[in-house]
Amino acid sequence: MKRYVFRSKRILLFIATAAVAAVVFTVAGTDIVFPPAYSKPVQDKSIDDGAGHTAVQTGTRLTVFKEEEAIWELPSGIRAQDFFIEDIDRDGRRDLLVLCWKRGRYGKQRPTWVKHDEIKWSQHIYVYDITGDKVTPKWMASDIGVHAAFMQCEKDRLYITDTKGSVTEWRWISWGFEKL
Repeated sequence: MKRYVFRSKRILLFIATAAVAAVVFTVAGTDIVFPPAYSKPVQDKSIDDGAGHTAVQTGTRLTVFKEEEAIWELPSGIRAQDFFIEDIDRDGRRDLLVLCWKRGRYGKQRPTWVKHDEIKWSQHIYVYDITGDKVTPKWMASDIGVHAAFMQCEKDRLYITDTKGSVTEWRWISWGFEKL
């Protein structure tokens, strides 16, 4: 009899867990567990910055090499969708721009009025300086609010194409991007 009761409790626990998971997926959406389908990387690629650095994207991982030695990797938990190396801020040095996905809208540095960050996946643009054997964050956008399918860079302009095919143009201002 004890074995039957124990087995029944396990089955009820399994059913309750499945029901809770179904409610979460229905109410909150699957982007809590998985980023949207359009978040998949555009392609594996490699870009040389002309100063001895090469950035390589394989799947959702992004690594910067200096003369074949890895000097930086996109932090774990962040998935690269696309990237470019361009002088986006017009300072004479090329920057690493990453269209990426991570859980939450902000991270550790969130606005004071936000008590808890979200847990679902959101899309961001990160800009890094590449100097010597260091890759340092320059600008880390909160959730960009656009469903970007891919981005392109030309000179000092960033073009974002959304999932509906609309293209927006962005320019670096003193700190961050401005939509033109």
